Amino acid sequence: MKYRMLGKTGISASILGFGAMRLPLLDENPEHVDIKQTEAMIEYAVNNGINMFDTAWVYHTTDRSKPGVSETILGDILSSGFHDKIHISTKMPSWEIKSWEYFDSTLDKQLERLKTDQIDLFFIHSIKDSFYADIKEKGLYEFVDKALSDGRIKHICFSTHGSYELLNQILDDYDKWECVLTQLNYLDEMDNPGLNGLKKLNKLGLGTMIMEPLRGGKLAQNQPVQVQKIFENSTKKYKPIEWAFNYLWDKSEVNCVLSGMNNLEQVKENIALVENANIGMLDDEDKQVLYDVKKEYDNLINIPCTECNYCMPCPFGVNIPKCFREYNMDVIGDQSLNSVQYKFHMHEDRQAHNCVNCKKCIESCPQNIDIPKQLEIVKKHFGA
Repeated sequence: MKYRMLGKTGISASILGFGAMRLPLLDENPEHVDIKQTEAMIEYAVNNGINMFDTAWVYHTTDRSKPGVSETILGDILSSGFHDKIHISTKMPSWEIKSWEYFDSTLDKQLERLKTDQIDLFFIHSIKDSFYADIKEKGLYEFVDKALSDGRIKHICFSTHGSYELLNQILDDYDKWECVLTQLNYLDEMDNPGLNGLKKLNKLGLGTMIMEPLRGGKLAQNQPVQVQKIFENSTKKYKPIEWAFNYLWDKSEVNCVLSGMNNLEQVKENIALVENANIGMLDDEDKQVLYDVKKEYDNLINIPCTECNYCMPCPFGVNIPKCFREYNMDVIGDQSLNSVQYKFHMHEDRQAHNCVNCKKCIESCPQNIDIPKQLEIVKKHFGA
């Protein structure tokens, strides 16, 4: 494993982090996690040098208004002899922070679930342009100061998929931030808040952690034929997943890349990739390849969903991420195969035509997708 300093936190972070957002499941219910397989994954990760483990209050839940099971599972496994080898980061829902009572009680519950008396890296989760002013006015920074003072939080951090302007505003409003989690991959250089945001954080000496390096797995497998051809014509015979990780590890500004691995083979594969990871590893030809790939994807992808599941559950039963995934894959791939996935392997009650345009999902989407509008497009596309 290789390590980089996580900004000014003093933490020597593994450049590959374990994201506990997409743990292996026993069935379609995100709360029914395969504990035995998860234990094997975590044990292998720790024994092979991964020391960054990331979770959140809402990971692996059927209802984002309630806590998921990810924190509890991670706490149970990591407390059995691993705590002194790793650093845990977790997140409190920013959209729920409206009083000290909520902040105080939720933090206590997170400490209990993680079986620790102090959280190494505590993130205010997914701050958005639309409500930042409100949670700031409600006392966000006063709450954070109290929790830092009483020792429950070691390093205060935040995550955002928001604009570059929002990032700057948050950084201007509070001077105790130590680490920031943002989305970056070779398709999202200009957004959320993109390369400019990463460079700003690095300039300020803040730790940088990256989410969605594979864009929900889309950059690792089942890529369009047009994209495959671009990679095949390169002199570097990297796998698609290598191109995605190398794009990030090439950058000195990137400290740790989180990967939401969901089986042991993925853990092993990702760890093996670290061996060749170095700052400045991409040459001009490599960068041109990735530029050409991005241009091709821009021409192909219609709905930029990363399958984070923040929009779920839909009160009317629509499986929003799967609808978007099958639509995108149908548009850019072998349409006959993916139409089968949608029309016959996806229950009718979960398809796009069940959307009633209630708009409850829009506020939850970190990619700022107009979900009902896009579901209407999906419905028309598949003729449902």
